[in-house]
Amino acid sequence: MRALLPALAILALGGFCDQASAQAQCPELTRLRSKAAQAQNPLRRNPLMGDCELYIRSSTAWRAVFDYADENREMCDISMDSLADFEKYYREALSARNNVCAGRPARAYPAEIIRR
Repeated sequence: MRALLPALAILALGGFCDQASAQAQCPELTRLRSKAAQAQNPLRRNPLMGDCELYIRSSTAWRAVFDYADENREMCDISMDSLADFEKYYREALSARNNVCAGRPARAYPAEIIRR
């Protein structure tokens, strides 16, 4: 689980690199993505200590990114692949939020950790 959050952050940041033109055209999208990355910072530092409120903040921030990108896809020249990535980040943040707020781990443990 510790490796999953930094890997997700790297994937998220890597996916943004191909949108340099969108950043120039859509500073609001850049601001929303920065806000989403900042919302994930406390979760990356210590994912085991994350409380429900932190996960709510993260999922809300990713929802705002996805909604804005979806509504302004043509104006901001956002590819369908990038839009799908934003939706994936939102779904993952939502799933983690639902799990943590229900008292479960944010991510399921890998099969080799579960002992019978």
